[in-house]
Amino acid sequence: MKYQNMMKFSKTFLTIVVVLCSLFAICNGKVTAQNMSDGDKARWVISTLGPKPERIGAAIYDAGNSLISKIGAQATSILLKGLLQETKNPAMGRVADIILDHFSDAYNLSGVGTWNESMLNTYKSQVAGLILSKMDFVGTVHDLTRLGSARMIMPFTNKSKVNPDCYEDSMDVLDAVNEMQRSDLAWARTMFDATGKLPSGVLKGHMTSLGSYDSCLEIHARIPKNIVIGAKNKTSSRYPRDFDTKYCRATMTLNPSVFGSGVDTHGIHPILTLGLCLPDSCKADDIEGIMRLGYLGRSLGSNVDNTVVYCPEKRSIADDTPAVVAVVILSVFGFLVVCGTLYELRQQFIADKGDASNTINRKNDHYDVIGKVPQNNYASLNKAFVIEESKSNGDVKQQNGSGGIQNGNTITELPAGYMQHKEDDNLNPAGVSNKKNGEVDTSHYVTVTVNKKPQSETKLNAIQKKNGTFGAFLKSFSVITNGPKLLSGKSGTGAITCLHGIRFFSITWIMLGHTYNYGLVTNPGVMTTINFVDAIPMTQRFSYQAVVGAGYGVDTFYMISGMLLALIQLKQMAKLKKDPKAGKVGYYVFYYYFHRFWRLTPMYMIILMIYTCLTTYIGDGPMWPKQIESAENCRESWWTNLLYVNNLVLVDKQCMAWSWFLANDMQFYVVSLILLFFFTVNTKLGSLFVFLLMAAGIVSAGIKEHKYNGSFFTMKSDGGAFWNNVYITPWCRVAAFCIGLFLGLIFYKKPKATLSKTKTFIGWCLAASIGFTLVYCTHTENKKNGTTWSRDFRAVYESVGRPLWAACVAWVIAACHYGRGGIINSILSWSGLVPLSRMSYAAYLVHPILMMIYVFSKRSLVYIADYDIIYLFLGHTVVTFMVSFVASLVFEAPFMALEKLIVGGRK
Repeated sequence: MKYQNMMKFSKTFLTIVVVLCSLFAICNGKVTAQNMSDGDKARWVISTLGPKPERIGAAIYDAGNSLISKIGAQATSILLKGLLQETKNPAMGRVADIILDHFSDAYNLSGVGTWNESMLNTYKSQVAGLILSKMDFVGTVHDLTRLGSARMIMPFTNKSKVNPDCYEDSMDVLDAVNEMQRSDLAWARTMFDATGKLPSGVLKGHMTSLGSYDSCLEIHARIPKNIVIGAKNKTSSRYPRDFDTKYCRATMTLNPSVFGSGVDTHGIHPILTLGLCLPDSCKADDIEGIMRLGYLGRSLGSNVDNTVVYCPEKRSIADDTPAVVAVVILSVFGFLVVCGTLYELRQQFIADKGDASNTINRKNDHYDVIGKVPQNNYASLNKAFVIEESKSNGDVKQQNGSGGIQNGNTITELPAGYMQHKEDDNLNPAGVSNKKNGEVDTSHYVTVTVNKKPQSETKLNAIQKKNGTFGAFLKSFSVITNGPKLLSGKSGTGAITCLHGIRFFSITWIMLGHTYNYGLVTNPGVMTTINFVDAIPMTQRFSYQAVVGAGYGVDTFYMISGMLLALIQLKQMAKLKKDPKAGKVGYYVFYYYFHRFWRLTPMYMIILMIYTCLTTYIGDGPMWPKQIESAENCRESWWTNLLYVNNLVLVDKQCMAWSWFLANDMQFYVVSLILLFFFTVNTKLGSLFVFLLMAAGIVSAGIKEHKYNGSFFTMKSDGGAFWNNVYITPWCRVAAFCIGLFLGLIFYKKPKATLSKTKTFIGWCLAASIGFTLVYCTHTENKKNGTTWSRDFRAVYESVGRPLWAACVAWVIAACHYGRGGIINSILSWSGLVPLSRMSYAAYLVHPILMMIYVFSKRSLVYIADYDIIYLFLGHTVVTFMVSFVASLVFEAPFMALEKLIVGGRK
């Protein structure tokens, strides 16, 4: 069945391959066929001529005696002219002469002329194949095409839907390729080289031949006047003709059965793609029109309707108003970052300059010495040994040589007779040691008063206070302020430090799953992989189920979100409960929603703007799509993202498709205020409502999954049914969030707890075994010849699996927080993961964009293999966090600082 499908595929595209490849596949007069055996050549010629092999063999046998008796040329000429059935046509006579010459060469090479009559009788059916196997059929086609122009095969008529300039240039290019060995037509050789050829490995999914994108765009063609190409002297006023070239991509969507009945592509349709280097006078519609001309059009028939030609056009960003607005907005942010950084540098410079001035003045400071020792024994004080305590309001008195701060003066006691730079082993600036008990002997001390000068921090604070709100606004964008905050490995007091590692590993897990998706199978116009069919057995392996299960990383984030929300807000509500004034309650509700919206939205909208307006200008290449669907959708449905309803409204036109996660998270946050209120009023009542919400989510997920029966592998084949109705809906995802609310309540009620070794052992065993089972049980279905899950089983897995996974992660957090995490807690709490954890939100937003830009901009196809994907994933991870740092620095951190200016210190 596989080979029958392959033969059907070959016949469909044979004509276009012959016209394009045969006319192009000539260099220095002759080129032998590539990737084709002698037997294949013979069979190709026989199938092209049409008669059955036995008839050709019989005809050659009948002429055998004449051939052997040295009159073979005449007999063969009669034979070939008879096959051509055009003996009365002079042009076809010339065709027959050319074929005769090549056939005679093949006959001599075959050795048939030495056979006797018995051998000819015995092998008469194989004679034709033997002779034709020695025939240089590409050279034959080359010589035939030199008899005339490509216009003979694709004649132009009044009904042709082709730009005349494009038609003439294209025909001249095809004719010039036949003469490309000439030095004045060397550009034709480059055009041929830059054009894709039908590749090998089609049965493995290698259906894309890109050619050379960059080489094509560098060509300048010139057809001189009076040159003879295509058997025609170019004497018209059109010549000499100069033109540049452009790269186009012709694609045809095929039925997956082309790979054979045993290959399941999971709804991904194979696409035949051929890169074309064409004159710049042509547009996509012109190429489709040429494919309908003459013999080529009759051969392709209705297949032309399934062919799409895309020619990337150079667009000026100045003509794209949304793109210009996006650039202006980004420029404003860049300007503010530069101004904020320069402003803070100036502040520090002024403060440091003031410190330097104070240091000079201190050299002449007069220190009033309190005591009976003569003043001249104290020439000056070595400030390196003066112990100054931190500032304090009021008087601070200390004993045994310590100073006190009083009205800006430091009272410090020094050993008697101490002088600056005086070397005396018997004197210790910190005091004189009593040899008996080691106590400090203060009998030799005198008290001096040191007049303190303002410190740099005091000076800096004074400057900032003077500059007021505008200065604080500028400083919000300062790299000097925001950079160290982002890169600091320190966690806040009382922070649950294991969360940093869990966030980092969860986002990288999600990125691993997306590495196999974004760019590799999401380009609607090109197959970007060279061995797509080989990737299918990879999905059947046990180890690959970890990639399939990457969606659980999203449920981890939902659980963490619910836990932190409950833990933080229950503390705030407890304070509010003590003094529930209407004004305070109203402000609390306002700030509850404002903080969340302000925390997520600014960077989200800026990344969305870049994705929508500028992505098309960021990259290019032979695989760059005509349009990135989810980016184009943003022009219509961006407002659903702004309102965080893109998982419910216009789901068939989702903008930034991966942003459904944020919509769910915001919706959970909005509803949670009511649940937290019940938690505060009555813990049991609140717990009941949360449990009911979780149960409703589990039941909803089960019902929806039972109806649509979808999975990771059906998202491309079910028309979006599973994605739109199960995977991204809040009622099918809320259960994991509720687990987080319960964990936050536990931490609020029991900030500290002791877990016994028995409970710890049982908890870790359950969490590990359940989590491992949830991730890898899909292998029973996905493996080769696996058992297809029933609707009931799939419904249970989809509905219960997510809250169970959230519970497993909740145990890890609780065990680490309560001191039972061991080495797991040490890894997750490592300070090096803290800054990466802070960037996880930005990383989630930008990583699919970066993945698509990388793959779509490649000049070669992606080979899917373990090591190749590992390197691809690691590269994506590094670049993602580099870009995330910039995005957090420029877009996220400033808005977090500006929030303080908007709401002040009141939260």
